[in-house]
Amino acid sequence: MSSAGEKRIGKLYRKRVWPSIFILVFFGVACVATFAVFLYLFVMCIMGTKVVGHYEDAQQVSGILSALMDGGDTLEEAAEEMHDYILADRDICVLDRDRNIVLLTGDSEPDFGMRLQFAVGRDFTAVADSKSFIAADEGLRTIQAIPVRDIVGSVFEPMGRGETRAQWLDETVIRQDYWLRAPFRDQEYALYVKCSLQAQRQDIVYVYLFGFGVMALLMIPMILLFVNTIRTALMQRKMSSLIYLDTVTGGRNWMYFQNYAHRILCRIWNNKKTFALVNLHLERYQNYRACYGVKAGDELLEAMNGFLNARVSKNETFARYEGADFGLLLTCAGENDEERQENCRKRVRSLLAELTGLRPNQKIHFHAGIDMIPPYADQDSKWYHRRKDADVEQLYTYANAARLESDGMEEQRITFFDHDMLGRQKWERWVEDNMEAALHNEEFQVYLQPKYSPASGKLVGAEALVRWISLSTGLITPSHFIPIFERTGFITQLDDYMISRVAKMQAEWMIQRRKMIPVSVNVSRAHFAQEGLAEHICELVDAYGPSHELIELEVTESAFFDDKEILVETVKQLKAYGFRVSMDDFGAGYSSLNSLKDIPLDVLKLDGEFFQGDEEGAKRGEIVVREAIRLARDLDMCVVAEGIEKKEQVDFLARQGCDMIQGFYYAKPMPVEEFEKKVEEDA
Repeated sequence: MSSAGEKRIGKLYRKRVWPSIFILVFFGVACVATFAVFLYLFVMCIMGTKVVGHYEDAQQVSGILSALMDGGDTLEEAAEEMHDYILADRDICVLDRDRNIVLLTGDSEPDFGMRLQFAVGRDFTAVADSKSFIAADEGLRTIQAIPVRDIVGSVFEPMGRGETRAQWLDETVIRQDYWLRAPFRDQEYALYVKCSLQAQRQDIVYVYLFGFGVMALLMIPMILLFVNTIRTALMQRKMSSLIYLDTVTGGRNWMYFQNYAHRILCRIWNNKKTFALVNLHLERYQNYRACYGVKAGDELLEAMNGFLNARVSKNETFARYEGADFGLLLTCAGENDEERQENCRKRVRSLLAELTGLRPNQKIHFHAGIDMIPPYADQDSKWYHRRKDADVEQLYTYANAARLESDGMEEQRITFFDHDMLGRQKWERWVEDNMEAALHNEEFQVYLQPKYSPASGKLVGAEALVRWISLSTGLITPSHFIPIFERTGFITQLDDYMISRVAKMQAEWMIQRRKMIPVSVNVSRAHFAQEGLAEHICELVDAYGPSHELIELEVTESAFFDDKEILVETVKQLKAYGFRVSMDDFGAGYSSLNSLKDIPLDVLKLDGEFFQGDEEGAKRGEIVVREAIRLARDLDMCVVAEGIEKKEQVDFLARQGCDMIQGFYYAKPMPVEEFEKKVEEDA
């Protein structure tokens, strides 16, 4: 999946989870605040009702006291007489202008150092009672506390024997005395009336019932939201497991690997650790599925997944990439880079050995490419930074590139990535991106290397070689692009191009009445898989009209190990059209004498390796060359020796009857114009 797709899935995941969590938290806070406000208002309503009642009683006391004083009684006499008219617990305190107590009834007095505030919708002047309040630390005064457990215990205290429910509810469980200022007609005095703020059991019960009711109403949507959040979280977990599920192995998929590997690499406590990203590849997996069935192939991948799951630690991860390729992120311990790399090699080698034993009765082979991920440190390696920009996909690409370097090399199972590989791959990509345009723009030029007769020393032939003259990079030698063309199949288009250019060149020589020199052109082994190749080559040559005998088609020795029947038939058809056919690089590989027996070739080209090596090797090579020339003579074949650089080699070949010599001793490959001049000089 693309990175854009992963971001969209991650965004969807966050959108579905976080709104539910936010709403649940917000509503929970709102419920607690609402419950507290409603409970406070309810308590204040009960308390305010009682305070308002006390104020009305205080007004009544003030009225009686004023009436008695209007009848001629003094303040003290009026206070004595008023007990007949008011409740016994209504003590009074009268202050003069200087706030001195001039009258006090009862055994307690107001504590004017502590004023009380009542938020009941009206303003009252009240002070604490000296006996109901105690002095606290630092001279502060606080209301005398009643333990909550005593209140709760008194509220739920069972009814006494013979006590009615109404009596039980009317019992006082909390009492607090205070002094309330009452309006008084005589402005010379200030009147305070002692009141008792009492909470009956029924008040507490009402508060409990109200609180439970409000809580129950608020808890219903709260529970629904909580259930919805849990369901959403479970759904997200299920969705996550589906998104990150590899349907083949039953384990985690590549998207999970990318996300989790990036998280591991970017953790701050991993900034000093060295990691290795491994591309683990099962060789010939499609062949395994073809032999044992698709189900057996999937079961093998599932077994690999289970094996790796048991071998990967907590701070590591793995997942299947595609096909039979797995990606692993492993930690690498060691004192230095060399030790860490060697430890990583040993661990991966051990994994490969154990994986090979997953199917004891079936041979399976693995290759691994490794990209080492060192810590990101400053120049002095004293400060390590977090890997904030770790690109897991790119790192895996490097590991895969390292593994591809060892393809076809059975002895090399583990390869480490280096930037030379990256340079080669960039070059291959550049070649693949530009080869079509280069062919269209005729950037491929024909170079000719002369062939000389060792007997006469005359120029008797040439081989057409390709050079890529790029408009952007200049001259590119064949070794830098031919292998890439062979791998991509573009080599067949280049073959057609070279045959056409040589045919055109021969036609121009004929028109210009130049000396006609036979020229050989290479035909790749990939071309022989093409149906009707002989007719195709004939059409390319006939488009310009030169004689077929002037063009020799060279086939590399490796082509003879493909479908021999098709090769034999194609060679016979080419000879029937008048072309000469040669076996190029004879002796470079595992030569098959059967090929010489079955295929009617015209020319045998001896590989230059016969003439290389030390003195003993050169002598043995001469024996092989001597017998090869004799064999070619007996088969009525012409012999060409290529790669000749020394006069002693030329003399030896002349004595053995070699027909033509090609090599730097005589001339290097050259442009067509230079070759034409050399032909004129030789003539």
